[in-house]
Amino acid sequence: MAAVATAWSPLRSSSKEVYCGDLEGAPARLGRAQSAYGALQGGILERRRSWGDAKASPRSKEDTSKPASTEKCRTAPNASFENGINARPPVPSVDERPFDSSAISLSLPPPPDQNKRAGRNSGKHVRMPAAPYDSTARRSSCPVLAIPPTIFHSSRNFAPTDEEDRISEDDEEYDNNRGVVTPADDELLQKAKAAEQQPVVWPERNDEEFERGRALLKTLLCDALSFDADDMAHLVLQIFEECGIPENVGITTSKLQRFIIGVRDRMLDNPYHNWTHIFDVTQTTYCLACKCGLMDRLSSMQRFALITSALCHDLEHPGVNNPFLVASRSDLATLYNDRSVLENHHCCRAFQLMLHSEIQLLSDFASADYTVFRSVVLNNILATDMARHGEYTTKLKRLTEAGTPLEERHLDSQFAMEVIIKCADTSNVLKPFNVAKKWAVRVTDEFFLQGDLERANGMEVTPTCDRQVQERVALQKGFYDFVIGPYYSKVAALLPELASLLDQIKVNREMWNSYDDKMLMDELGSSYLARLPGIGTDGPLKLSVATWNVAAVNNNPFEYWITHQSGEYAKLMNDVQRFVDNPGGRDFVVSEVLTDEMFAELKHDMSKHGFPGLDELERRWVEDYRDRCAISGFLKDKAIGSKRLVSMPDRITNTINSDGRIIYRPSVISGFEGEMGHIPVWWQKWREYTFRTDVHTLDRLSPGAYKVQAVCKMIEPIRHAKYPAITMEEEAISIPLQVLALAIFDCVLVRMLQIIAPRTWQPLKHSLCDAFNKNKSQQVINILAKSYDDADIIFIQEAAASFVDHAKQGLGSKYMVLRPYVLDGYRNQNSMILARKDKFIEGSRADLTEQVGRLAGGRWTAPGDLCAIAIKGVDGSRYLLASFHGDTNGLATIPVLKALNEAFTKSYPDHIVIFGLDANTHKQNSVNCQGIADFQQKFSEMGFASCWGPSPGVHTWTTRNARTYLQPQLQKAVGISDAARKGEVNLKDWIIFYGNQMQAVDSARDNTGNREFAESMVFPTLKSFRRITPLSLACLSVMRTTTTLSARPLGDVRG
Repeated sequence: MAAVATAWSPLRSSSKEVYCGDLEGAPARLGRAQSAYGALQGGILERRRSWGDAKASPRSKEDTSKPASTEKCRTAPNASFENGINARPPVPSVDERPFDSSAISLSLPPPPDQNKRAGRNSGKHVRMPAAPYDSTARRSSCPVLAIPPTIFHSSRNFAPTDEEDRISEDDEEYDNNRGVVTPADDELLQKAKAAEQQPVVWPERNDEEFERGRALLKTLLCDALSFDADDMAHLVLQIFEECGIPENVGITTSKLQRFIIGVRDRMLDNPYHNWTHIFDVTQTTYCLACKCGLMDRLSSMQRFALITSALCHDLEHPGVNNPFLVASRSDLATLYNDRSVLENHHCCRAFQLMLHSEIQLLSDFASADYTVFRSVVLNNILATDMARHGEYTTKLKRLTEAGTPLEERHLDSQFAMEVIIKCADTSNVLKPFNVAKKWAVRVTDEFFLQGDLERANGMEVTPTCDRQVQERVALQKGFYDFVIGPYYSKVAALLPELASLLDQIKVNREMWNSYDDKMLMDELGSSYLARLPGIGTDGPLKLSVATWNVAAVNNNPFEYWITHQSGEYAKLMNDVQRFVDNPGGRDFVVSEVLTDEMFAELKHDMSKHGFPGLDELERRWVEDYRDRCAISGFLKDKAIGSKRLVSMPDRITNTINSDGRIIYRPSVISGFEGEMGHIPVWWQKWREYTFRTDVHTLDRLSPGAYKVQAVCKMIEPIRHAKYPAITMEEEAISIPLQVLALAIFDCVLVRMLQIIAPRTWQPLKHSLCDAFNKNKSQQVINILAKSYDDADIIFIQEAAASFVDHAKQGLGSKYMVLRPYVLDGYRNQNSMILARKDKFIEGSRADLTEQVGRLAGGRWTAPGDLCAIAIKGVDGSRYLLASFHGDTNGLATIPVLKALNEAFTKSYPDHIVIFGLDANTHKQNSVNCQGIADFQQKFSEMGFASCWGPSPGVHTWTTRNARTYLQPQLQKAVGISDAARKGEVNLKDWIIFYGNQMQAVDSARDNTGNREFAESMVFPTLKSFRRITPLSLACLSVMRTTTTLSARPLGDVRG
């Protein structure tokens, strides 16, 4: 029901732009390879995949693959319901773009806790508690969707002492984590097929609730709000079985279970368009189709397609309607040419899910069966576009007009299915009034949240979504009078079996005459909408707040000196440092490791990819690089660092992930875990990865478009205008020059470690990869669940997109995961916010990220850097919460802070502002570096205060780390003896708020994960704290005067 908010009220469009898009997609390919691997790949957005009304518990029951059901409904020919599948023109295929595998939990969980079960829905907009994220219980939606294996298993004497010199040479934020997909090979195909044999983690059935629901499936008395998520999953499966599963197409119980769980967990946290709505429409479709006799007249394939359509009709609904997506110029609207945007999106997502290599619901369908099934599903889902409502009403009117010949008054089966699913999609009006009014509040809540989003983004507010002028009851009356009444009267005239529906509609419409908004909210407001019982209207006076840059992207296990208890680590790193500082007679010539034969192979590979300037590259190889000393002449060459000849291609090719799969460049400084002891063998792996591994990457120049290319083709030119150290001649051949420099660098590191520690360096690297590169999100969740479960707000920066799922699974019982609409799918560095459910009202949030980003000027923020959310607290206050990760030198911090201040001043003066950020502030201030003191002065002028008090000392640091000699920017390396003294020690992490709204009662730092701080410890540490930044936390006292905040001295924000 995507456009119901504007179905009977004109939309006032806006020319102002707000991004609400979806940059996913490339044509999916049908067939054997797709069913094994290719159908469900790609995508850069990490979408919210949960249901708004209930959350499944982690209990499970194994079910082997077996036929789901025998056919129970037989086809009976009838003149009134002729088979019209081929009577309608074929629907153009929607854009079947690769599926974002992170949409489903891609890991096998431990055995579930059999004592846990999802709570009652009870009609509240509240996520049901999930099991704690620990070793014994973890809610995973579809555990058999395991991550396919990766292709490859898994710095100097001149180090500057001046801090500014060191940090100013930092590489810029770069898209080193592109969305990619590698092609399936035979092994992956076999593993995908074998996945069907794995047991499904399917929720344990509550027999009492199941029997209650089953008895109501064919009635309009089935109240979806009375069931929890597990009950609804079981009842959906029951509907499929009662309808009869088509025979000889390979649909098994386990496939259906995977499919149902996949749909459930892809539904978003919307007040209305959520998992409960999906079940409600599916059950009502079944009920109405049975009542009017349609179900008996459809073939088994049509019945299966009808129920599948209902189950997927709002898949991944974002909580806004089609006109909003068009007015905001979203990429989805662009992709679907402004026509049935959401419905096309639902179709696309539905088939991507069904074709997923680990679901394969349609894998055994013959071509003809697939064509019929797809046509029915597409037509049915597209019919739910409320912009087409008039079209259907007109056609029904024509069929029921007095002058229409009797023989023409019939429905072909396809049109009949569309009519029924449209009825089900608006069926709240058919339910008893005590149910209908709850749904009415839910849908108006969602409308009003869209209006808040429009207002926040400078768009003209859709009339039906404006909470400032609209009344809920008036909206319902209009919906009954202008939308529901005319449509159902025509349906009843054509299908007499459904004439009784009009009686309930008339009863409900009459009931609304006796209501106003106050009466409605008096009845439902405290018990139904409060969502957070047990807290009075006065609310909490204090909030416990934490901020943490979790540094998800740190792909080199050797990059930072770590606190490590192993003597082997200290010996290896000391030996590397001594070798680089004073190679002496152990230095070797570059051509000893990258031989002329290997260069010839390199040139040949680059020639096949059409790289320019290879003759010039060969000349430079012969005259320059070939005979250099590997350590003193290459690794320690500052020009190579300033030209970014190694660091730039390393960032792009080191680690590439998408669809839950991660591939690594065979290198000492990546997560590659294959054997690297023998250079000739390693070299072939390096060439295979660089030149013959095709990856699926987003085309940054064409939003929404994808291209398949080799890893080497991802490397981009280095421009002289940006990096003056590189000459114009070098710029012309900068891509092959980077490939050559990277090959030399990787070869040199392998040989150097073979010389230093031939037997120990690889096992040690594997242990570091296990500690730092694997299960990063789970490590963070474990610390938060263990030590910070009492925090009211946790600001997170630089989290992987997959952290959203991990947080929902591990912390979802206590926290909402507030995230921007657009997540970063390139660098995989995202800011987000965890907000306690007993302190904030879940259905009241609005995403202000794009608005604040535009106020900052756009260039200061990339996708994922900022998360700004407006949300209402149970204390009655409105809050503006923001989380931000600044650039390396902190130059973006002040512009973003000014933008937040401007948004508050102009649009949200009644909100309490709390800002958790990694400001990247430094001891020294300059035009190229944001200093701590200058930052403090500027935010104070805007009326802000911080958790560190009016004048934080230089010894209040939140970053203490140092780079080793095993990373591509050797000029930044610090010796082990100087790690504590010369490493980066700065105050970077802040919690900021308006001084007349809040005050910091207490503040602290934690670099152990146990709410303790070790002042002299260099981190990360191998055991307790594996992140490079600590947590910062504060207890903030909310002042009572914040109920009216308009008269506030804010200072000048123009400078």
